[in-house]
Amino acid sequence: MITMALFCSVHGMLLAAPLNERESRIIKSRLVPSPQKIMLMDGADVVLDKSLRVTLACAKDEALAAEQSRKSFKEWFGFTPDLKLIKSGYVAEKADAYRITASKSLLTIEAADAGGARNALRTLRQIAEPMRGTSELKGYFVPEMEIDDAPAMVFRGFHICWFPENTPVQIEQYIRMAAYYKMNVVVLEPWGTFVSKKHPELAWPNSTMTVREIRRLVKIANEIGVTLVPQFNLFGHASGSRESCGKHVVTDRHPELQPLFEPLGWTWCLSNPDATSLIEDVVVELHEAFGRPLYFHAGCDEARDMGTCAVCRRCDYAAVVTNFLSHIHGVLAARDCRMMIWHDMLIKSGDPRWKGFYAHGSDQAETMLEGLPRDMIICDWYYGAPNKEESWPTMRYFKELGFSVLACPWENLEGYRGLSKAVRSEGLDGMLCTAWHHLYGQSMLQIYFRAAHATWGTPPMGGYENLVFSQHLRQVGWDIPVKNYEETGYYINQLPAKNHSPR
Repeated sequence: MITMALFCSVHGMLLAAPLNERESRIIKSRLVPSPQKIMLMDGADVVLDKSLRVTLACAKDEALAAEQSRKSFKEWFGFTPDLKLIKSGYVAEKADAYRITASKSLLTIEAADAGGARNALRTLRQIAEPMRGTSELKGYFVPEMEIDDAPAMVFRGFHICWFPENTPVQIEQYIRMAAYYKMNVVVLEPWGTFVSKKHPELAWPNSTMTVREIRRLVKIANEIGVTLVPQFNLFGHASGSRESCGKHVVTDRHPELQPLFEPLGWTWCLSNPDATSLIEDVVVELHEAFGRPLYFHAGCDEARDMGTCAVCRRCDYAAVVTNFLSHIHGVLAARDCRMMIWHDMLIKSGDPRWKGFYAHGSDQAETMLEGLPRDMIICDWYYGAPNKEESWPTMRYFKELGFSVLACPWENLEGYRGLSKAVRSEGLDGMLCTAWHHLYGQSMLQIYFRAAHATWGTPPMGGYENLVFSQHLRQVGWDIPVKNYEETGYYINQLPAKNHSPR
């Protein structure tokens, strides 16, 4: 990490004394995720207006960083600065790293790349305060400060579900919030909502996840530095609906299509070539609609009724599954795309090695795993607190077999902390934080806060969490812009009967 002496060498050490502890704590509480290093000074406020001199040093993608910085200043602070590109001695060890120095009428941003410049502007927006003493906004200011910041991991992912109840505006909010909290990959999973041109039966009537809408969201994601990744469940969860709801997007309305699924409908019938053909169609269609991203998430978790039809239960089922997944992997590889899958069907249920962790595979799980290409990315999900040893045997197992491994927490605070530590200490490849059906209310707040700090590798500053999250969600809403009552805040309605917690 760069020393404080080097940290301040570009413009010289700020002359002001550090800000008092109370004011410093108030201001720092606005930052999500918390920076690696931050010093607030008790000097004159730095006003963000046309008189401000802004300099930018960017080691990579300088032109893009300058263009994005000017745009962000205009949209967020109401003016386009006379931005001067400079050279500096700033050397970042990680992509997306940045440094901010603000003193008097000079603001300097030094960044590893365009992602780092974006992150600097996000931090600046979160810490900026409206000018005081007026009824209408006249501008913003920040304290004199020095911030030196970098992510703990390269892959910082956030998994979002698109349910029939979700509006496109909500989905856009979710994506923008992930980006605002410095995550750089968003996996978007349709739950009976993707309006496929080849297979419209896969979407509930009036679904809003059209190809046109996807492309609009991809364009926005690209502009804010997020890779938007499609998911389609190739194994379990074939109903396109949550198990607890009992709905089935296809067979509730088209019982004639039952042969595509195992008899109970939860898992695709992988011995049926028509099912394989349909799945391949949808995978290619989704990947194309998402702009051919570097990744595709194939799901593959919780295939509870796998191999239960008359054909599947009498065949070499491990070979059927392995051949099917390898085939889809090949389809994606031909499109320069890596396949991501959940881990739980690839380790045997009841195996004492995995006690306390999620293992749902059959006796053939290891055989299935052995046949899979090693460039698949294993998304190992674990939703509880660490065990006493703080060990993660399933993740280590997949890593030792040569797979890239992402740690995937959900809600539990100690789980986020433990998995974040494991990613860094055990050489895992990043995190894919999950949200499922809990992106509203207090669960939404906690999921975003915990995901942001876990993927960035810093503890939260603490204080005013509800108000901080509300303000950040509101700021993202200004970018859309959000106008409808139901799409503001993190509850659709305020009446208690309408906004109970998910659990």
